[in-house]
Amino acid sequence: MSIFEAELSTIIFALEFAAKYNWVNLWVESDSSTTVLAFKNSTLIPVHLRNRWHNCFQLGITIICSHIYREGNCRADKMASLGHDLPDTVWFDVLPPSLY
Repeated sequence: MSIFEAELSTIIFALEFAAKYNWVNLWVESDSSTTVLAFKNSTLIPVHLRNRWHNCFQLGITIICSHIYREGNCRADKMASLGHDLPDTVWFDVLPPSLY
């Protein structure tokens, strides 16, 4: 899986999670300008993710997507580094102490 596919998969998961908890507004920030462009041009979405991607936009969620430079969100960068070393999916209910 490429970094771009991982970013898109994470956004899809976040949108599905938001719908599950009836959140109607979501602001997505990404340090990937290509990921931000995918919100305007769905042809950038890899074929194997396209169905779930399109389904997310039928969930009734208002989505804002914006670009943020990696340096602008050091916690997200640290979280990505932390996730890189994990062997499986982990859900954090609270921010890990290493990210304070």
